[in-house]
Amino acid sequence: MVDSPRLIDPTAAPVFHARSRLLLIAPHPDDEALACSVPLQRAVAAGAAIQVVYATDGEDNPWPQRVLERKWRLDSVDRKSWAVLRRTEAIAALRTLGVDDSGARFLGFPDQGLTRLLVTGCESALEKLAATIIDWNPTDLLVPTVHDTHPDHSALGVMLRLVLAQLWEMRPAMSVWAYLVHGQSKAFAARAHELSQRDAESVAKKDAIGCHKTQLKLSRRRFLAYALRPERLLRVVPHETSFLEKPVQSVSRQSDTLHFRFVSSPKFAPVPNPTLFILGREEGGRICCLRMSIPRRSSTVAVFDCRRGEPVCLAQYRGVRFAGEFTVPLQMFSPESLLFVKLERRLLFFDETGWFEVPPCPTKLIQRSTDRAECEVEMQLVS
Repeated sequence: MVDSPRLIDPTAAPVFHARSRLLLIAPHPDDEALACSVPLQRAVAAGAAIQVVYATDGEDNPWPQRVLERKWRLDSVDRKSWAVLRRTEAIAALRTLGVDDSGARFLGFPDQGLTRLLVTGCESALEKLAATIIDWNPTDLLVPTVHDTHPDHSALGVMLRLVLAQLWEMRPAMSVWAYLVHGQSKAFAARAHELSQRDAESVAKKDAIGCHKTQLKLSRRRFLAYALRPERLLRVVPHETSFLEKPVQSVSRQSDTLHFRFVSSPKFAPVPNPTLFILGREEGGRICCLRMSIPRRSSTVAVFDCRRGEPVCLAQYRGVRFAGEFTVPLQMFSPESLLFVKLERRLLFFDETGWFEVPPCPTKLIQRSTDRAECEVEMQLVS
């Protein structure tokens, strides 16, 4: 068993000055106002250089578009025009927060499609994200947490963790902070630092949220409630202690096996086709993602490669549809690679939970271990 890494000081928060270079990476237009308006305003006040990068244009947002445009059938042309509108709203929101129009950049990743992109082959997206970070050379980086229950947010969080795992040695002085928009993650909230909003910051935040008129059309009360909600940032560091939260009960990684135990929430009981995903790097460095359906009773389960759609091995499952334990072979993955695990049970737009980061087995234990249990990593559960 390896010792858990030491937690960093949870009271730390980013401090900006004239030489700071802040980079915010947001999944959609509106996330900058909902979760990061306070650090943006403080970076502006300090005279820092700021760039806000939007992974998607938020183009696949059909219900507000149908209501606003009074049009039921939407095609690719409609989605492109909606993307232009949402970009315009994002720039207006940044202007309200004091960020210059030139500080906005859009990568054009598929809205509502980042999980599929992640699990089926995201190498080009990772290269683009890495180039974005390297080109801007930030002193401070804001990223979505992997614990967010919106699938686009958590998938982007995983992509950025994969990128950062390779960039940290090049930029050891860069501070990285995760933010949460959707969900009530205890694994995030228990360790995050709350930013106390000044009255003027709250007013500017509300005005910035108001710039996203397309989103207010059907969700005005929910969106404006964010103006009163404190913003929280969690410092992200290499090899940090990882935490679990319900419905996941435990994750135990050995050099060649993963044990995953869960008890699902009753409100997600009617959700069909619950699926377990395991993502990491192969020995050659390529991203690989495995998926397996959760059966109704104890059985042997086929494990599929998400990229090829083909079975690659068998896992063992003990339990029922809503509670049980998987034992999954890990021969596909390098033991020195981070793993990310997700139990997907989606209700409307949101998941029951986000992804969980599983640390690699320490190299020194891999090299000397003859007893596989000696190279074991367990994660703590936040109750």
